[in-house]
Amino acid sequence: MKKLPGKSRGRWDKIAIVFIAPYIIFCFMFMVYPTFMAIAGSFAKWDLVTNSFTEFIGFDNYHRLFQDSVFWMAVRNSFIYFFIQITISILGGMIFASILNRNFIGRDLFRGIYFLPVVTGSVIISIIWKWLLQGSNGTINYFLECMGLTGVNWLTDPKMSMISISLVKAWMDIGYYTVIFLAAYQGISKDYIEAAKLDGASTFQIFMKIKLPLLNPTVMFCIMMATIWAFQLFNEPYIMTEGGPMGSSTTLSLYLYRQGFVIHDMSYASAIGVVVGGLIMIISVMEKKVFQRDIE
Repeated sequence: MKKLPGKSRGRWDKIAIVFIAPYIIFCFMFMVYPTFMAIAGSFAKWDLVTNSFTEFIGFDNYHRLFQDSVFWMAVRNSFIYFFIQITISILGGMIFASILNRNFIGRDLFRGIYFLPVVTGSVIISIIWKWLLQGSNGTINYFLECMGLTGVNWLTDPKMSMISISLVKAWMDIGYYTVIFLAAYQGISKDYIEAAKLDGASTFQIFMKIKLPLLNPTVMFCIMMATIWAFQLFNEPYIMTEGGPMGSSTTLSLYLYRQGFVIHDMSYASAIGVVVGGLIMIISVMEKKVFQRDIE
């Protein structure tokens, strides 16, 4: 390969810097600087009027955080959503993708229908499901009562509120995971499948011995995305229950929002943000190591 002369190479380096600079500035302004301010703010009292730190308080916010029952309830709710996301959205996406990877009448129409919740705004869907899940006037309870069953307080029962929201969100996201797995299925060579069939392998054996091992990187990606989204869940609980009843559907993002922008305790909100970020990093690293070991 022919090397560029010194002057030409220097000119191209300058041009490259011009194109890279906006991204670097953007990252610094909206990622590096806010992260630094959040970490620093979690150790000090934060005056929002002057946007300055007034007093260093050390680990007081973190000590308060680990004794906060609402925070631990929010952590529990995030994990409830995470496990429902894995069992319904990811597993369901894998199954739907396997079905859609075959040729059948109406396949293209079905591909468009299942993806509608993904492209529809989460706010609109949350409002619709809030109406459907109402206790006395909800459509779902109406049909249950028509069948002689007792209606359920989907959103007003502390035991059901977070499960109901998680199921709605899992239904919304199943189309996203279906697309991811469909692309992964189509990337598997048909030669492997045909060779296994010639050896007398059943459909289940082909899936377990060939497809699933090749899908491991895709499964890892989906679980890592589910982890991040579990700790960022905000729109659905905010619109459907506002975190109630009695905080039973409060998520970490919703709790952070309330502390920072409703109560205006930005210092405590920063501590919550730092802990949430740390949890996401730790869980993601653990998941990556587990899946990398399986792949190897």
